[in-house]
Amino acid sequence: MITRMLVLALLGAAPAFAADVLPLTAAQKKNLGIATVAAATQSASPALTYTARVTLPPASVRVAAAAGAGLVTQLHVQAGDTVKRGAPLVTLSMPGLADAQNALTQARLRSQLAASNAARDEKLFSEGLIAESRLRATRSEAQSARAGLAAAQSAMSLMGTGKVSGSAITLTAPIAGVVTESVAEPGQRVDAGMALVKVADLSKLALEIPLSTTQARQVAVGQSVTVADSEASGRVTALLPQLSASQSVLARASLVDPQKRLRPGQSVQVAIAGVSAAVGGAQSTHSLVVPATALVWKASQPYVFVETAQGFTPTPVQLIRQNASQAEVTGLAAGSRVAAKGVAALKAQWLGE
Repeated sequence: MITRMLVLALLGAAPAFAADVLPLTAAQKKNLGIATVAAATQSASPALTYTARVTLPPASVRVAAAAGAGLVTQLHVQAGDTVKRGAPLVTLSMPGLADAQNALTQARLRSQLAASNAARDEKLFSEGLIAESRLRATRSEAQSARAGLAAAQSAMSLMGTGKVSGSAITLTAPIAGVVTESVAEPGQRVDAGMALVKVADLSKLALEIPLSTTQARQVAVGQSVTVADSEASGRVTALLPQLSASQSVLARASLVDPQKRLRPGQSVQVAIAGVSAAVGGAQSTHSLVVPATALVWKASQPYVFVETAQGFTPTPVQLIRQNASQAEVTGLAAGSRVAAKGVAALKAQWLGE
């Protein structure tokens, strides 16, 4: 209401409701701060440029965790270290480890003995030297021994994977990469399942690109992405269906960084190339570029205010693509001049707001 009253006061006239032409004098244009620019021809579709954040996709991260309660006796790495697959990360003293290892050894010996007895009795039975009941008993013992061995192996695996020595186990790197986090310290007691060291493969990065709902309509899965001042590139892999807390649509993209200069958490400028089929398919050969500030919306239809000898005409356009500063549209005559500043005042007069 305040905007409407201010516009009316500056114009000194009654409002024009959904007018075809908004008559303005040169003095009124100056008072309202209206400035115009010529719609420019665009031979090639410009890339959409946005601020993005470099991230680590979940598949690039591995965690070395304590499989049981224990004591950290040695830390072999720290955050920032580069490690090879199988490199030692942290050594734990686990009292139950020696017992589990002994139980596994005993179960393996019992299984081997039972298998040998079963093979012997199979031969004796085939020669008619023993009763079938003895063979069934021997088979049952062998089956029971195999089950005991499997249980002992499972119990041992629950103690952790790595290099075992007595009651100590050294957890090793599951992949080659860089240590991104190390929360363990020598002398620290840890519980089962506690994450101790994180290793990331930095050759597999990703991008998170926040977009407005309007911008998201111009982006589709598969479009190429390039990073400014870098050889890094990728493709859009997903558009999240839900809005973030900031009411933006999050686009995710793969990323290949041959120069290895990008780091997780880094803020970068990215360009998204290509035209989404959701906003009209292939680029029109008659498209023009106008400032993004020139666009106004009535319902879901974009308009621009085209300058004429009588004033300004609200003109519907088809939005092909848009970035933070420019919009590519069709529906304008070549050489058209559109309002780029003072657009809110024109919209208020047009809609009677």
